[in-house]
Parts: sequence; C-alpha cells; structure tokens
Amino acid sequence: MVAKRKAGLAPSTVRTIYTVLRAALDIAVRDGLMQSNPAVAVRRPSIGRREADFLTPTQARSLLDALEGERIEPVIRLLLATGLRRGEALALHWADIDLESRILRIRWTLTRTSVGLVLGEPKTDKSRRSVSLPGSAVDLLREHRSRQADERRRAGDTWVEQDFVFTTEIGTPLEPRNVLRRFGVVARRAGLPGAHLHTLRHSAASFLLAAGVHIKVVQEHLGHSSFAITADIYSHVTSEQSREAADHLDRAVDWSRREDDGDTPPPPDGGLWR
Repeated sequence: MVAKRKAGLAPSTVRTIYTVLRAALDIAVRDGLMQSNPAVAVRRPSIGRREADFLTPTQARSLLDALEGERIEPVIRLLLATGLRRGEALALHWADIDLESRILRIRWTLTRTSVGLVLGEPKTDKSRRSVSLPGSAVDLLREHRSRQADERRRAGDTWVEQDFVFTTEIGTPLEPRNVLRRFGVVARRAGLPGAHLHTLRHSAASFLLAAGVHIKVVQEHLGHSSFAITADIYSHVTSEQSREAADHLDRAVDWSRREDDGDTPPPPDGGLWR
C-alpha cells in the first residue's frame, strides 16, 4: 500500500486495491490455500477528508453566460440544476423523463470502456432513483427537445435513433471525454479554471442546503449511498446553517434581562423576556 501511495495513486484507489486484495486472500483461506490472511494485520488505508469545491451563485451565472451557444450547454445546465453525475446525465433517454410531472429517472450510466461507450446500471440502489426537476430545467429540456427534432429532420437518414437526450448531430450519445474537455474550455472562458464537472454536482447540493432543504432529502436527490457521506462532504454548508440557526434564535429572543426583573417569573402568557 505504501508503494502505491508513493506511485501517486489516489487514496481512494489505494483503499480499493486493499479491499480487493483482502477479499481475495479471504477466499484463499476459505479454500484451504492459506492458513491465514496477512492483509488482516494491515490497517485499512484511510482517505483524507476534503471539503467539496462549489460555485457561488455569481460564479454559476458567469459559467452559464460562457456556455451560451455551446453544444454542451443543455447538459451542463441540467447538471447544475439537478446535481446529476456526468454519466447519469449522458445516459438519459427521453423515456426516462416526464416533463409534465417534472421527474426524471436515473436508470443508466454512460461510460467509456476499452470496448467503446457502454450503458451500465447505476452501482447502488440509492443511485437508481427519481429526481425532481426545477421549473427552469423543465423549460430547458422542452427547448432542447425541440432543437433536437430540428436536427433529426436535417440529418435525415444519417440520424441514429437511440432516444438519447443529449446527442451528437446524428443522434449518437455524447462522448464523456469530449464533454469534459469542452467544459474545461468554457470554465476557463468564464474565469473558473479550477472548476470541474463534479463541481456542478457539489454546487447544486450546496445551493439546496443553503436554501434550507434537509440534508436527508439532498442525500436522496444526489443518490448517495448513506446520509453520512452527504453530511461529511457538505459539512461546510451545514456548519453555516448551524450558525444561521443560532443567529435566528438570537433574533427571535431578546436574551437581555431587565435590571429590575431579578427572579421575576415569566409573564403569564408564557412569553420570554422582552
């Protein structure tokens, strides 16, 4: 594990290697090939806590302005409005979206593998979910569907009908790596060179939490496997909310005591000191 860290692998990757190795050795012990599992004596590699990067509302506005006219504009806007993962958004089919009910369903994820673009199922049950759409996202998708219909007519027989929401000019799904590269160009144009696609997911979550949405609801919205993951990643936002709650309490209650109140009991109406 130490060698892997020195080789520059990410902490999460090192932990995954350890987990797989330990499981394989457990099987070897079970099958009688080894007397004991040496990995048991090795402490599980830790992953340092790192707060999520997110955009401020002003930065989000700058990004949206820089996106205007870009082919990736609809998918980036949807990522910012919903907090979807890149693979989840690129795998969306129109059959997954109910614009009247303002709901989209996450059933697939699109990834690039050695054999090409592959549609796979979400990794966890929590990732397989329904996501409520804000009104702006519904309007965005309606406009996008209309533009896509125009492209389909222009493409004629070259159009590949696969029902994808976000496509190339001939109906095939967008290449995840191309979306990532183009987003980097747009982010630099917006004066946000450090922004990544995952920044959009963090930003959507931060906006929801800052608006007072309960963290449990945000967890389900994002498809995190546990409440603890959401609470840990967005502790910077929840701590701000705690401070705001304390400030609200100060505004609601005048904690100063009158000079003459001494041990005076509360007023008959049950109110606090005024």
